[in-house]
Amino acid sequence: MLLSIVALAFGVIAANAQVVGKPFGMAAGTTGGGNAKPVTATDIKHLASLLADDVPRVILINKEMNFIGSEGKKTEAGCDRKSCPVSKGGQGYIGTLSCAAGDTTITPMKITYDAAGPNPLKVGSNKSIVGVGSKGVLKGKGLRLNGAKNVIIQNIFITDLNPQYVWGGDAITLQNTDNIWIDHCKFSLIGRQHIVSGWDPAGRVTISNNEFDGRDNWSASCNGQHYWTLLLIGSKDAYTFSGNWLHDLSGRAPHYGTDKNGATNVFHAVNNLFENMSGHAFDIEPSTWSLIEGNAFVNVKQPMTPDSSTRANQIFDVPAGSESACKSIIGRNCVPNSLDSKSGKLGGLKENAALTQIKKDGGNNVVAAAAVNGVAASVKKNAGIGKIN
Repeated sequence: MLLSIVALAFGVIAANAQVVGKPFGMAAGTTGGGNAKPVTATDIKHLASLLADDVPRVILINKEMNFIGSEGKKTEAGCDRKSCPVSKGGQGYIGTLSCAAGDTTITPMKITYDAAGPNPLKVGSNKSIVGVGSKGVLKGKGLRLNGAKNVIIQNIFITDLNPQYVWGGDAITLQNTDNIWIDHCKFSLIGRQHIVSGWDPAGRVTISNNEFDGRDNWSASCNGQHYWTLLLIGSKDAYTFSGNWLHDLSGRAPHYGTDKNGATNVFHAVNNLFENMSGHAFDIEPSTWSLIEGNAFVNVKQPMTPDSSTRANQIFDVPAGSESACKSIIGRNCVPNSLDSKSGKLGGLKENAALTQIKKDGGNNVVAAAAVNGVAASVKKNAGIGKIN
């Protein structure tokens, strides 16, 4: 009888370790590893080997994969910002890109950092990477999808990538990708970006139900809030950004679009919670089409940068009275955003061209928006790791 109970319990655990739910929004139709038999990564080398090729796989991570120290330390030239030095809670800058010779605002310095951070795991096509319960942790190294298609990343916690140093590592990198679903993950203590794309296409991407935790002892603003959150500058990108919790951040939350390489970026931000931000949330570049609806802003100093509304882009952020304008284009009314008394303002923009492009790229997969009054509680309950069932 005991053996039967153990077997049953194992079966339940195995079942819950599969991908939960289906990709929606712009990444609808993504299958990842599909019906491949799940394989549990045993250690960091085994995980790297499972990820690297294009063979369809469901890869389970049921423990902390700690890469810190696995590739030794590296020392190179860098710099410190005089206005916000590491000694006062700032970040140092690795390399020369942010440390120009003759710059009087910096102090040159040697920086020793963990070599695993800037050297991400290579992820091939047709992969489902799934954390088991709250145990799936990547510590000290992120994921790089370069040329990869059809990938699901679900219920993974990526953390501790040289957080005291800019250029210390990115959590997830998308380059020349398509059909990517990033769901129920958590990101914290990252040296650079939580998610970055560019300059090649990121393609069709859904980023849903994730927690972007900016609490940090080192920050570019010396305020304990991470600045480098999402930098999405691929040459042809279409994003659904839904149900995410972004908190204790000071910038790029998100930053998307570019006027380089004839790039285009379509972005549907729906039912996210932006909370406790001393800087800005949306920073929107040219050649972008944005529908921003049903989001809750709580104590966010700048929900959208002023420059966002003056650049060559199209934004519909549902100002009062514009809700019904959406119906003839996307087939339903849009849902207004909520901004509390401690938050600044959005752009107050209602550019129908944004809706037209969202519908063109999303088709029948444009996500419906829930009423904003329940968003904060729902997102806090559901976003992040260990919350899928």
